[in-house]
Amino acid sequence: MKITYILFIALCILLFPYSILAERPSLQAMIDEAEAGGTVMIPPGYYEENITIDKPLSLIGERDVTINSCENAPVVTIKSEGVQLSNVLVEQCNEDNGDLAAVYVTGGQHHLSNLEIQSSQMGIQLFEANQIVVEDSAIMGTRKENGIDLWKTNDSTIREMKIDTILDGIYMEQSHRNTIIQNVIENARYGIHLMFTDDTTIEQNQSQHNFTGAMVMEAQNVLIKNNDFSFNNQNVNSQGLLLYLTSDVVAENNLFASNRVGAFIEDSSNATIANNIFQSNTIGAQWKNSSDNSLVSNTFSGNVNDTQANESANNIIKNNYWNAALKLDIDGDGVSELPHAADPYFMALVQRIPEYQLFFQHPGITLLKQVFNGPEDELLRDLEPSMVYSGSEDGQKNDKQIILWFVGVVFILVSFIFIQKWRRSL
Repeated sequence: MKITYILFIALCILLFPYSILAERPSLQAMIDEAEAGGTVMIPPGYYEENITIDKPLSLIGERDVTINSCENAPVVTIKSEGVQLSNVLVEQCNEDNGDLAAVYVTGGQHHLSNLEIQSSQMGIQLFEANQIVVEDSAIMGTRKENGIDLWKTNDSTIREMKIDTILDGIYMEQSHRNTIIQNVIENARYGIHLMFTDDTTIEQNQSQHNFTGAMVMEAQNVLIKNNDFSFNNQNVNSQGLLLYLTSDVVAENNLFASNRVGAFIEDSSNATIANNIFQSNTIGAQWKNSSDNSLVSNTFSGNVNDTQANESANNIIKNNYWNAALKLDIDGDGVSELPHAADPYFMALVQRIPEYQLFFQHPGITLLKQVFNGPEDELLRDLEPSMVYSGSEDGQKNDKQIILWFVGVVFILVSFIFIQKWRRSL
């Protein structure tokens, strides 16, 4: 009799598995039943549903928790105040609505962490939300929409995110006093994109392999510090940093390496570009219709053209290190007595004869720059160039090679003149 009972139970499980699984409550039911201010621990599992959290609540996945939805609604909607969402994989598979976010957040004082978001559209949207923390998570997109989108969202922090294959990595519009720190953003149009946004801090981010590392437009009082804007060269208009119609921006201690343009400053004023490294870019820093800015104590090394300007006046340029400059420090104060004019001569030459790119950093080109000047309005003059190099060893090696080549050429010319005079004396 006992064996018959066991066989009957086993047969029921095999024939009616869905009725057994149906006993597990939906995730939304668990949320609805929880008290405000409580905690819901999500059991491991694959949840195919959309959820809405509209009260203060902590929703934490125990392990291996996936929330999936292909519906025309966010996979996760967060409202109210004081919601915590953590340790969850969010899968969005909707292909119809381009404005749809996998995680939609409004309200305030929410905390999102340890999330993995695989989005067919937008990753996270913060809509009129304040005092939000999004951290230690990953977003993988399809280049259709933004990774994290902020609209009228203030006093929030986005930290330690990994964002890949999206339209814009972090997009902010009419959002103020936010901090973007220690994020890694790759394969985007703009890694970080600010529009009509003030008092933003962008610090210790790595924005690489994008069309543009960061674009700051119509913004004021922005601090851009200790970031790595490198390898942003996928488009003819690519740059590490683009400042457009900005004022009072400070960009300091950043690395601009292997971009088409390291930093492009257009129609901007009162920008301070200081203590940055511009290395191995096609153009290090480019200015257009910009005045009353400062370029101070930067390092320019191994760029095809260090800097050029167009209709830009009253800019302070001093104490920069130029590896292409002739240097002479007589009194040992670390400042060269020879003023340096950053001349786009080589760029103009290459535009006329592209094959001359083969002679980049050739000592002959360096000598030609000293003889023939580019257009006067495109010259930037550093009257007090620095002797102190602060870039990588490769850049320093290039600088030493140029000096050695120059000394070698001078030595050969002097030797040739001496030999000619000696022959005539015979």
